[in-house]
Amino acid sequence: MKIKEKPRKKRWKTKDPTWETQTYGSGKTPFEIEWLKYYNPVEGRDQILFLYKDKKTKGICKYRILR
Repeated sequence: MKIKEKPRKKRWKTKDPTWETQTYGSGKTPFEIEWLKYYNPVEGRDQILFLYKDKKTKGICKYRILR
């Protein structure tokens, strides 16, 4: 019985070759991150809330609660 080799994954090229550097920069995030520490009375402990804000509009895009 012959073992089949797995096909190698292709890397998809984008139409714009400078996408990585112009969109996000060299490893930089498009968000500003702020955090809040607050006491949650339901769980009876402190929690940290991370707010992700858009750099241009300064509006909150998403949030994450550290448990």
